[in-house]
Amino acid sequence: MLKTFADRIGLRRLRAALAAGLCVLATGCGGGGGGGGALPVLPAITGTTTAAGTTTSGSTTASTSGSNVAAISVDVGPAGTASTVNFPFVSVKVCAPGSTTVCQTIDHIILDTGSSGLRLLASALNIRTGLTPQIDGSSVPYAECVQFVSSYAWGSVRLADVSLAGETAPSVPVQIIGDPDFGVVPSSCSTSGAQADTVASFGGNGLLGVSVFRQDCGSACVGNAIPGTYYVCPSAASCTSSTITLARQVANPVALLASDNNGVLIQLPAIAAAGAKAVAGSLVLGIGTRSNNALGSAQIYGLDRFGNFSTTFNGHAYAQSFIDSGSNFFFFDSSTLPGCTNAGEAGLYCPTAAQSLSAVNQGTNGTNGTVNFSIGNAQALLAGNPTATAFDNIGGNIPGIDGFDWGLSFFFGRNVFTALEGASTAGGTGPYVAY
Repeated sequence: MLKTFADRIGLRRLRAALAAGLCVLATGCGGGGGGGGALPVLPAITGTTTAAGTTTSGSTTASTSGSNVAAISVDVGPAGTASTVNFPFVSVKVCAPGSTTVCQTIDHIILDTGSSGLRLLASALNIRTGLTPQIDGSSVPYAECVQFVSSYAWGSVRLADVSLAGETAPSVPVQIIGDPDFGVVPSSCSTSGAQADTVASFGGNGLLGVSVFRQDCGSACVGNAIPGTYYVCPSAASCTSSTITLARQVANPVALLASDNNGVLIQLPAIAAAGAKAVAGSLVLGIGTRSNNALGSAQIYGLDRFGNFSTTFNGHAYAQSFIDSGSNFFFFDSSTLPGCTNAGEAGLYCPTAAQSLSAVNQGTNGTNGTVNFSIGNAQALLAGNPTATAFDNIGGNIPGIDGFDWGLSFFFGRNVFTALEGASTAGGTGPYVAY
């Protein structure tokens, strides 16, 4: 069965659901992990882009180089199965805090602009015991649960020096999924299905979340012990829901870099409609901090406190829309596109002929722009090019969200920027996305 990342929407929905549900308990209810205050005012622009990368609002460049550039590969992945399609992978180096010898470089880490924080599978990490446990004020270690639509990820929170490209963030709280030292999963965590703690179930050796948020939960988890999020574990068999400070939460490593720390740029080349066997691109750290990460003429779309903007498609405005490299295709509701009949492509669209579609994105700053894209027959595309791992024209429905998920299909042929909340950039203060 084709592995899709529609399930990973749960990771980014955690933040939005907590912010919405707990806002009434807080006094500030501002945006992002820091909380408080009004969102910045960004300039409004209009323009049009196409999925192939021919744009009037920004140009697509080839992969670049520099100490702030990490390679992206879209390939069959560590599982080596044909079910891995549109998964962007990077390599990450982790070291024990302060060490230059207790280190490991882990490849095939899924790159996700829809969540925040580094999550590593314990099975892929040889230096797990060298990473310092994250503890509360009473020296009790933390663990974390992330609940997806039909699965969950449970593991410890540990500190690691995290290197991306040629830059290092010190003592970053990361989640170690499937940590054997925390083998008993609380029932409040496991309610969403089976644990995703293997390469086969997770799709990679880990996940690198580089969204607009600095922490994965933010202020909601500071004042409230929320079941299904953070836990303190006096023993491996005894974990209870707990509050956690911002500084102790699993964090976006980009925000903790000494420089190039205001966001990221993802560059992927345009691909043919029939798909591509493998794609090489770049993760560029920073926005407007060097010549290789300048915004140029990219349009800036301001985001609300949940990290969303609005997409109007077929006359309906979807207020909970987002750009997410961790979702592998376009995900949106359509009453006219037929679904696939094969069980292996369940939830995806299979029109008899490729459909040329368009939608209008609008940021909180008033910027709006039309995006032209195509949806082909998923069954025919996958069967017609069985060795392909990248497609820019596959879409599916999005359950339970009044939103439009611009997944990795959107990224091909574009420069896509993600600016951190509260970060100063040449295009204004984050959070925003730009392309």
